[in-house]
Amino acid sequence: MSRYANRSENRFDNYREIKARFDSTGQCSHAIKRGDRIGWHKRHGAQCAQCWLSWKTENAEAAAIEAGCSPSSW
Repeated sequence: MSRYANRSENRFDNYREIKARFDSTGQCSHAIKRGDRIGWHKRHGAQCAQCWLSWKTENAEAAAIEAGCSPSSW
């Protein structure tokens, strides 16, 4: 399988963080304001700033756990 095979899928790694250029509504149905830091995918649209931050945090925690650096206090 090619490493590019999954680029069109709705996955975190296929999004990129951009600054919103105009007010709109994200695919999550939340408002996006001009200047917000959002997640954007050419095919799947945008995630609002709040959903994007949640998704980024969740994936950063998962990456840390997979790397053996558990972010939990126990």
